[in-house]
Amino acid sequence: MNWKTLLNEGLVEWLLDGEPWVVYRTLTDLLDKDEKDKVVTTMKMATPKHPLIEKIFKGLNEDGYWGKPKDIHTWWPRKDTTFWLLPVLADFSFTVKDKRIARACEYVFSTQLQSGGFGWDPPTKPGDCHSAIIIESLAKLGVLGDYRLQSAYEWLIKRQRLDGGFWCKNTGQIGGPREKEPSCALATMFALGALAQNPELRNSEFAMKGVDFLFGCWENRGRIKYAGHDSQVGTDWEKLKYPFTDYKILKFLDTLSQFEFTKKRLQESEMVNLLLSKRDEKGRNTPESIVKVWSDFDFGQKEKPSRWITFLALRIVKRIYE
Repeated sequence: MNWKTLLNEGLVEWLLDGEPWVVYRTLTDLLDKDEKDKVVTTMKMATPKHPLIEKIFKGLNEDGYWGKPKDIHTWWPRKDTTFWLLPVLADFSFTVKDKRIARACEYVFSTQLQSGGFGWDPPTKPGDCHSAIIIESLAKLGVLGDYRLQSAYEWLIKRQRLDGGFWCKNTGQIGGPREKEPSCALATMFALGALAQNPELRNSEFAMKGVDFLFGCWENRGRIKYAGHDSQVGTDWEKLKYPFTDYKILKFLDTLSQFEFTKKRLQESEMVNLLLSKRDEKGRNTPESIVKVWSDFDFGQKEKPSRWITFLALRIVKRIYE
């Protein structure tokens, strides 16, 4: 398949008529424009000045967190908190070169547990999925070389289970009474998302075993009940959704497509055809599941096609077929 046939002129023009972060990502990730390209530079500089982004940073506390200090340990509220905003800002191209992001990263590191993981409910207990989302975000934000993040990675890979997956239950760890139960597909997906950001782990045995487990979740859909929250491949799983804090097809494929060794398996999988079937006659994608509090963004409503969702889908196909 020549993925570029999906990029008709009208679709490209539509994407380039979007918000600056959409334009920036389209130019660099789809059209392979250099970071020094004038339009690329302009769009990257325009992103922090966009009203929606300015509104986000107005909520940043001087101590480096959004919302309340405890929000880094929970999945709720589902917006305007450090746990939700850092992954989105990382996807939009922000890094620690922005002093505000650097401050936020320092706050997150200040909550890190001695084990290397990040606590959730309760804050003294690290969770595989929760920690992986934070680890992936920090890596994307440009602190991969920080010894504290390396410590987090060391903690995470030690959590890998017999079947190659991950699960927050300590009883499911190797040697525990539930070690042979299937892992949590959601936790595994997020753990792989973190591994994909680390060049030293991207092609490791840890990544390969995790990828095998995740492919198995698709291949055995409907036949195996996986542990954990929202870990089944069903009709709800097939819905296009962003931000990436749910077990859905877009995050599933976005994660797998970042591993070079998955290309052939993904090309042979019906998952890609399922994703492509969601395009309208103009090649655009519309969100099918939303977080309503993100309605200011085009991925937070179901009424019209979303440039951001469309870009994410196209980037997945490009990775797989290029």
